[in-house]
Amino acid sequence: MVAQPVTLTRRRRDPLDLARLTPAGKRAWFEAPAYADFAAIADFSADRYAITTVPLAGIAGASAAALRVKRAASFAELIAFTCSSGPARSYLDAQGVMRADLAADQPRFDWTNGRRQLALNGASANLLLNSAAPASQSLAVTAQSYALSFTGTGSIALSGASSAGPLAGAGAASRVSLVFTPAAGTLTLTMSGDVRLAQLEANSFASPYIATVGAAVSRAAETAELSPVLEALLQRSAATLAVRGQRLERNAARIVGVNGTSSLLRAQSNRLSVLMDGSAQLATAAGADLRMSSYAAACAFDGTGRSVARNGVAVVTDTGSPPSSRGSVYLGRDAANTATAYGDGWYEYLGIAPTRLSEGKIQEIILY
Repeated sequence: MVAQPVTLTRRRRDPLDLARLTPAGKRAWFEAPAYADFAAIADFSADRYAITTVPLAGIAGASAAALRVKRAASFAELIAFTCSSGPARSYLDAQGVMRADLAADQPRFDWTNGRRQLALNGASANLLLNSAAPASQSLAVTAQSYALSFTGTGSIALSGASSAGPLAGAGAASRVSLVFTPAAGTLTLTMSGDVRLAQLEANSFASPYIATVGAAVSRAAETAELSPVLEALLQRSAATLAVRGQRLERNAARIVGVNGTSSLLRAQSNRLSVLMDGSAQLATAAGADLRMSSYAAACAFDGTGRSVARNGVAVVTDTGSPPSSRGSVYLGRDAANTATAYGDGWYEYLGIAPTRLSEGKIQEIILY
């Protein structure tokens, strides 16, 4: 008996399915069920980004299903980052080494908290001279909040315009800080022992170190504006926005701000609640201090109302509307560049869905 030839046929893959496979034959990370509801994802910690395949001109009229089809993208396709300061911005690299080698307009990815995060800070200036290893010095100060900080085992005594302190070191590699309000006049800082990377700034907290030599050095504010595609997603009549971050340093800090002084997400003045501006302020119940820990926050809206949430507390809703002017959208600040409300801190993740997600879904995406 002669065996008959057998013809093998292969099932033709759907072209869209092929487009979603990596060269190794696995689905792209953004096709995982956890990301199914989103049209844009910025995962700063993992350095991976995804964006809707719908072009900018078609976003306003596209269906939610079409907007949820994503492709891999770059950081620059999601965030327009600007900062005129380069080396004045310091950061810890993955090996724990402090570096100050950034070019102007280069984002600052920092490992201070043990993982890769996008660090954002407002403007500040280090008033101390020769900050790497400073000698005792006197400076003119005004009656406002100042933050003094240094690394080392020594101490700094304050006299003249303030008797606060002294500020004592906590270890060779530990940074300590003291926030105080002097009288207007001359402040004398007396250094003793191992005092390194010292900084005095007119601020309510110790911001990242700014190196100086023979003169004070200023650091410009860092601006992370969402790209036109992401802004268009949030300009639709329905959307959900989720952010994860760590240590919001200021009271009333903006997490995601828009035109003027309004915000889609910001901290209340006590930093225990997250709220949304718009037709009225919609605030969550109190949770852990946003300055002391990691957090996740979300807001959602459509034509029937809006929701806001933060990890650890229930979603709250009302029938109000979000800020009406959303032509510009920023991570960590608003369009007014209000110095006292800048969202100084570390950011890990941003996601935008093209619909108002249910309360259950919102609770899922803010689990931390």
